[in-house]
Amino acid sequence: MANFKDGVIRDGSSIGSGRALGNIKDGVIRDGSSRGSGRSLGNVKDGVIRDGSSKGSGRALFNVNNDAVKNGTSVGSGRSIGKVRDFIIKGMERELDADMVAAYHFLVKKII
Repeated sequence: MANFKDGVIRDGSSIGSGRALGNIKDGVIRDGSSRGSGRSLGNVKDGVIRDGSSKGSGRALFNVNNDAVKNGTSVGSGRSIGKVRDFIIKGMERELDADMVAAYHFLVKKII
């Protein structure tokens, strides 16, 4: 089970514990153990999750809109993959839905 504290996603069962899987800062998900460090894995901009190294760049993978995760390349388009609640990381509930789903995809388990 993954958890989130201070921008870092870890693999422990309680918040702040476990090995660091990666981090998120300014919509960019990285594989480093501290906020803002590491190799870029993907990014989020305006509800669209991409595989590029900077915010808004790269191939669009899927989008998040109104609690729905869809496989389209623009917000609201595409076939439904699931609900945001299916991709929750403990401690990250107050973050943006798209950030949470992107962190889940890149650091915990690939959605598509």
